[in-house]
Amino acid sequence: MPFIRKLANYKSISKKLLTILLSAALAIVSAGGWAVYAILIPNKTEPEAEYIETNTDAAVHPSERRLAKSLHWRFSDLSPALVSTAIIPGLKSTRTTVGKLHAITTCTSMTPQGMAVTEDYIFISAYCHTHKHNSVIYMLNRHTHDFIKEIVLPNRAHVGGMAYDPVHRYIWVSGGTSGAAKAVAYPLETIEEYDLDADNRPIKATFSYTLASIDRNSYMTYNNKSLLIGYFSTDGESTLQRFDITEKGGLQSQIIADYDEVHESVTADFLATTSKWIQGVAAANNKIVLSASYGVLDSELQVYSNENVDADDNFTRSNALRVLHFPRMMEQIYMYDDRLYCLFESGAFAYRRYPGERMDRILIIDLDWIFK
Repeated sequence: MPFIRKLANYKSISKKLLTILLSAALAIVSAGGWAVYAILIPNKTEPEAEYIETNTDAAVHPSERRLAKSLHWRFSDLSPALVSTAIIPGLKSTRTTVGKLHAITTCTSMTPQGMAVTEDYIFISAYCHTHKHNSVIYMLNRHTHDFIKEIVLPNRAHVGGMAYDPVHRYIWVSGGTSGAAKAVAYPLETIEEYDLDADNRPIKATFSYTLASIDRNSYMTYNNKSLLIGYFSTDGESTLQRFDITEKGGLQSQIIADYDEVHESVTADFLATTSKWIQGVAAANNKIVLSASYGVLDSELQVYSNENVDADDNFTRSNALRVLHFPRMMEQIYMYDDRLYCLFESGAFAYRRYPGERMDRILIIDLDWIFK
């Protein structure tokens, strides 16, 4: 009889173990299914458009109050510094063009990347995550945060960074689609006059430079008559470089013949070291601020001294004056009028199903809180 009881207990334990193993297997399969649905499918496909125009409503949080409440739950230190927000347009649907004939169409996978702030406007650059449609710039009223229009760019570049030169009134945008880093400039006046319906084609650039000294133009900003440009790296330290702006508003360049192509090439006047995962840079008030993010991890804001921005400066994390935590997938940051504007890509269709906070608005933060 003892043997039978032991056998019964053994069978009972075996059933429990089998149940645990089956549950674990189902969890793995479910997780795999979620990964396919949440990660792989949005990277390859776009949902059907609900709009025929660029949407101006929020893609995730129906109100600023709901977003602030969600933000306070995990980032309570950030909440008191939040001045206001601005809805990122086009996350559901964006008017753009497609193909060599630039037929006007709708894209539902636009992903925000770069941002520039001027006296009157907020500009946001975005690329098509499925690489089918031309990249765009969204133009917002800086005072009211209302959407004004979309500006279609001439290619499908990643457009990771933007900058505004207030002296020459140029909007600079990251370019490059064939492995070469580029910086492309559009006059603010040309952008103000652009009308997709009237022009029926992408906007034309005034300057386009190949950046010979840097691997990619992942992010950039304007600082003291120059462009600060860096590239994103996942496996080690990266670089931040300075490209001086000439009196005519362009970059100091030389003509380079490369096989069948002739282009203007520029090299940096300054080189600094940064940590990996840098997505954006802003410079003002004798400070440099870098945004760092990767995947579903919390983003970081790294604050550094910026007295002269000399060669051999080291902007790696261990040298930061402060490191602040922000929601995941923070992209470009921009300082203007005692405010820090923070852009996120987590509200885009490709990332909307990832775990963690989804930001469908620009966060506008009090700089005094950043630099205290």
